[in-house]
Amino acid sequence: MAGKGHRFSYRIPLFEVDMGQAVYHGNYFHLFELAREQLLRDLGFGYPELVARQIHLAVVEAHCRYRQPVRYDDQIDIITVIPSLKSRSVQFQQQLFLTATSKLATEVRLTTISIDFSGKPVPLPPELRQKLMVFID
Repeated sequence: MAGKGHRFSYRIPLFEVDMGQAVYHGNYFHLFELAREQLLRDLGFGYPELVARQIHLAVVEAHCRYRQPVRYDDQIDIITVIPSLKSRSVQFQQQLFLTATSKLATEVRLTTISIDFSGKPVPLPPELRQKLMVFID
């Protein structure tokens, strides 16, 4: 998946870790969100641009598989590809790897829908769709 994917690197901060000394299961979604936000920023179409157009990418479905723990101070890489891109939706496939070992630790598949601020589904901006095409897997 790394060939066409967007790479985001990050070191795990203490506040993401639970009493079991690993990243709390719900906090993985923070990490995946950081990677998606950076992908959009790197494309030149970050959240400020979406907000200016009164658009939000709402998560409507998520499936996460935890393979092995990620711990405080681990360096990670998240690779993001886009398995599906439609007029109003984007599906993201993200894999979190431990940098030191290159082992897959966690993966998620999210479906997002483009909505306006009233919650109504709206088409993705054509410029964003065009930029996201580079990550279609």
